Amino acid sequence: MSTDPSNTTYVHRVDAGLRISFVSAEWLAFAAENGRETTAAAELGRPLFSVIVDEGTRHIYRLLIERARSTHEALQFGYRCDSPDCRRWMQMQMRYLADSDEIEFASRLLRTAPRPYMPLVAANQSRQTSSQVLSMCSWCKAVLAEQAWVEVEQAVMQLRLFAADAKPRITHGICPDCSKRLLSLESSS
Repeated sequence: MSTDPSNTTYVHRVDAGLRISFVSAEWLAFAAENGRETTAAAELGRPLFSVIVDEGTRHIYRLLIERARSTHEALQFGYRCDSPDCRRWMQMQMRYLADSDEIEFASRLLRTAPRPYMPLVAANQSRQTSSQVLSMCSWCKAVLAEQAWVEVEQAVMQLRLFAADAKPRITHGICPDCSKRLLSLESSS
């Protein structure tokens, strides 16, 4: 596994109404690198939860935001932000900014590892969607396969997704390990 030598921090903030109030140039560049062309003007005022669709993940975010607001201490946690060809382990610091009544989310890349070529990802756009629904953890990117949370590549093999005529639908949630880890976060200054 490689380590990213840069110390780039990707920052966005939300106001008291949980609307995006700031995005850094680095955040915008990271979005563009991941196929999301956007501008600060397009993001400002957007509800945070317009991009977090799973209710379990929204619930965890609400709890963490409330904890940061009430304790005025920074919270830190790890999460994954993968691309089709790369696994990325990130760390986020969430902190309350008293002078502006905002919550700041500052993420940085800890390390990366190449992802094996996945024809399913490349072919995903053109294949029809089946009625099968796969649950993926929004935090660690594990997939629920046969009652166990496993890496996506293992889930593809276990569920024989390459042999299927249609791609499954993916829903995002939170696995029990990540839920437990995030709910037990201690504040860090």
